[in-house]
Amino acid sequence: MVEREDPQHGEELRQSFLRFLPQRLKTLLRRARGQCRDGWDVNALRLLHTEFGTLAAACGRYGLLELGERLYALESELAPYVDALEVPDADATARLGSLLDGLRPHIEQDDAGADESAQARTENGYPLLEIPPPGYWRQLGAPDLAAVPPAPDAAASAEAAPAPAPAPGAQRVCVLGDDAALGAELAERLAAQGHVLQRTDTPAALCALLDSAPPQLVCVGPHHLDALDAIGVALRRARAASAHRIALLAMLPDDDVGLRLRALRAGADSCVPPPAQTADVLARIGELLVSDGSEPYRVLIVEDDPAQALFAEAILRKAQMQARVLHEPLPVLDELDRFQPDLILMDLNLPGCDGLELTALIREREAFVNTPIVFLSGDPDTERQYAALDAGGDDFLTKPIRPKHLIAAVTSRVRRARLSARRARQRRMRDPATGLHLRAQLLDSLNELIAAGSAVRTRGGLLCVELRDARTLRERVGLAAFDALLVQAGNFIAAQLEPNEMIARFGDAGFLLLAPERGEAALLGLAHGLCERVARERFGGAALPLAIACGICDFAAGADDAAAMLRGAERALEAARHGPSGVALLSQLARADAGVAGRIRSALANDGLHLAFQAVVPIGGVAEEARFQTLLRLRGPGGRVLAATDLLPEAQRSGQLDAIDRWVLRRCVELIAAREREGRPLHLFASQSIAIADDPRRLPWLHDELEAAAVPRGRLVLEFRYDEVRTRLRALIDLAPGLRGLGVGMALSGLDREAAQAGLIAHLPLDFIKLTLRDIDDGMLGALVGAAHAHGRRVIVARVEDAGGAARALAAGADYLQGNFVHHAGVGLDYDFRTAGG
Repeated sequence: MVEREDPQHGEELRQSFLRFLPQRLKTLLRRARGQCRDGWDVNALRLLHTEFGTLAAACGRYGLLELGERLYALESELAPYVDALEVPDADATARLGSLLDGLRPHIEQDDAGADESAQARTENGYPLLEIPPPGYWRQLGAPDLAAVPPAPDAAASAEAAPAPAPAPGAQRVCVLGDDAALGAELAERLAAQGHVLQRTDTPAALCALLDSAPPQLVCVGPHHLDALDAIGVALRRARAASAHRIALLAMLPDDDVGLRLRALRAGADSCVPPPAQTADVLARIGELLVSDGSEPYRVLIVEDDPAQALFAEAILRKAQMQARVLHEPLPVLDELDRFQPDLILMDLNLPGCDGLELTALIREREAFVNTPIVFLSGDPDTERQYAALDAGGDDFLTKPIRPKHLIAAVTSRVRRARLSARRARQRRMRDPATGLHLRAQLLDSLNELIAAGSAVRTRGGLLCVELRDARTLRERVGLAAFDALLVQAGNFIAAQLEPNEMIARFGDAGFLLLAPERGEAALLGLAHGLCERVARERFGGAALPLAIACGICDFAAGADDAAAMLRGAERALEAARHGPSGVALLSQLARADAGVAGRIRSALANDGLHLAFQAVVPIGGVAEEARFQTLLRLRGPGGRVLAATDLLPEAQRSGQLDAIDRWVLRRCVELIAAREREGRPLHLFASQSIAIADDPRRLPWLHDELEAAAVPRGRLVLEFRYDEVRTRLRALIDLAPGLRGLGVGMALSGLDREAAQAGLIAHLPLDFIKLTLRDIDDGMLGALVGAAHAHGRRVIVARVEDAGGAARALAAGADYLQGNFVHHAGVGLDYDFRTAGG
C-alpha cells in the first residue's frame, strides 16, 4: 500500500470523474433502454448490474449523493435476477424503466451546463478565439498543413475538396466500446503519436467499417465480446481484401482462459486483461502497429541450389521483404554485419560447411544469438532435422513448400523476434522525467520471470519502497520541491542496485524494485541497506533527511502473477510502516501467522474478540448516565487473556489494525443501541488509531452504522493516543469536523509535559483529555486541568490505583476518575453510578 492521495490529487480525480460522468450515464441509459425494449440477455444484465454499482459507489465517494442513490436503486432492482441467473419480467422491466427515467435530469442538467458554457464563450455574439492543442487536426483525420496543396480559389476548393484524409504515416485505430474516459485519453495519446482514433457504438457499425474502410487496428471493449464471432467473420474478409495488415486487440472483462481462447479464435492478435489501464492498452497498440510503416523484413537466404534460392527470393520479395542470397556458407559470417538480417533461411546440406556447423558458428556471435534461423531443406532424415533444431535452429520447413506457408512462417518468426527485441530495448529504457524504468516495463519483466520460473522459483523478489511522512514533507517544501526530492531519492536508490535489477516510480511517494537473483537473506540485506543509506544521505537544496520503509514480496511466498506479487509487497509494506526496522518480508509474515497475528486474524473471522469495560466516574455529584472505557481483549492459548498492549502492535505489523478499529466501533454502536432501547443511556470511549483519518470511507461507514442503529448524538467518543498522533496533529484537526457532524466526541490520552508546554490543549478540537498521574507532577496536573477547563475540555484522570491518586485528581479539579481504585475492568456494564459521586 502506498501513501494516500493528497487533497489536490483527489480534487483532480473528482473533476476528471465529473467530466466523463454524463457520457457514462448516457451510455448506460442507452444500453439499459435497449435491453428493456428488445429483451434481456443474462450477460448484459450482469454487466449492467456491476456498472450501476461501480458508478454508484464512485458518485458517493465524490459527493453526488442523489445520483448515487438512484444508481444504487437500479443495482438493487437487478440484484435478485443476477443472483438467480434470470431475466426481469414485464413488471420488473416497467419498474426499471421508471428508475432509468430518474437518470435523465442529471444528463439534461449537464447538457444545459454545456450550453451555458458555450454561451459564456461568446462575446457580443461572436465566439472568443481559443488556441487549439497542437496537432488537433489529426484527431479529425485531416492531413498536416504541409501536405495540403494551396487551392487556386475558394470556389474551386469547395467543388474539388476531397474528404479529410489521415496525416501522412498516420494509422487508424478503431475502438468498439463504451469507456468514455479511456477513449478520450487514448484519442489524445494516439493523436500525439500521429495516429487517428475512430469510435463505433455497435458491432454492426464496426463490421460495416471493416468492409468499407478497414483501419490498421481494431480494439473491442469488454462489453462487446459476445459479438466476437461476427466481428471475426468480417475481420477475415477485410484481411483477405486489404493491402495492409489489420490487427485485433480484445479488452477482456476478466482474465479467463476461455475468453482468451474465444478472442484468439475470432482473430485477436492480443488480449488485455482487466484492469485495462490506458498505459497498458497503448503499449499493446504500439506493439501491434509497430510492423506497419516500419522497415521491411530482412531475410538472408543461404542456398547452394540457384533455382531453389531464386524461388525463395522471389516469394519473399513479392511479400515486400528484402531478401539477399548467398550460395556459399562461409561468406555468411561477414554478410551478417553488413545486412543485419531479421531471419536466416538456410539449407541443411551446404558445400564445405553444412547447416548445422554454420548455425553453431552464427550462435557464437553475441549479436546474433537470438536471430531466428529457419531451415528449408528436402532432407527426409528426421534425425537430421532434430539435430538442426538442437544446433540452434528455430524451425524446420521441408521442400517442396507452398509460397503462402513460407511467407507465414517467415513473417511470424520475424514479427515475434522484433517484438521481443523491442521489449528488451524498452526494459533498458528509462523515463526521461525520473531517470527510472517505467512501471509497465518492470511489471512485464516480473511476469516474464514468474512465467519462466513457474512455481519452483525460490530466488528474487519485488520490493515496495515508500517515503515516510511524505504528506508532511510535501506540505512543508511544496509540490515542485517534493517532486525534485523524489527524483533525487529514486536515482540514489537506483545507484545502489545491480545492473540486472529494475526500479520504477509507484504511487505518489513510492518506488518498485525488482531484484530477480537475490535470495531471502540478500533481499533483506538490500532493504536494510537502503534504509540505512537513505537515512545517512541528505537530499535537495535544503539538505533534508529522508526515511523509507520497505515491504518485500519474495518469489518463495508463492505469488503466481505480477498483481499478486504487488499485493504481497504492499501487505509487507503495511507491516514495515509500523515495524521497528522499517522492513518486512512477506514470507516471514506468513510464518508469523501462527503467532499473535494469526490468532487476531482467526478472531476477526470468527468473532473471537471481546471487550472489557471500566467505569469512568465523575468526581463529585452523581452521574446521570453511565460512562465506560472499552478495553480490547482476546483469549490466547492456555487461557491467557491478551490485552490491547499485546494485540495492537502485532495488528499494525500484520496490517489488521483497520479491521480491529472497525470491529470495536461496530460493537460499541451495538451496545449503545441496545441500552438505549432499554431506556438506560450509555456513553462509551472507544480507542482508535489515527489511520481513520487516512481512510475516506471510514466516516461514511460510521455514519451508516450510527444511523442504522439510531444511536443518539454524544453517546460515542473516539479516543486517540498522543504518542501515535504527535506527528499527525493536522490529521487529527482535519478529522474533528467530520466526527462532530456525526455527533461523535473526541478524546486524547497520554498527554505529557511536551504537550503541555506546546499548548496543544488550546489548539486541538477535543471534548476530553485523559491524563495519567505517573506521567506528570501535581503542578503540571493542575496547569493542564486549568487549561482544559478554560477551553471547554473535560479532564479524565486514568489509572488511579489508590486513594492518594484520587485525592491528587480531586485537588487538581479533574472531572472524572478511571482506574482499579474506582472499578476493576470486567465484561459487564454493571457499575452503579448512582452511588459513585462524592
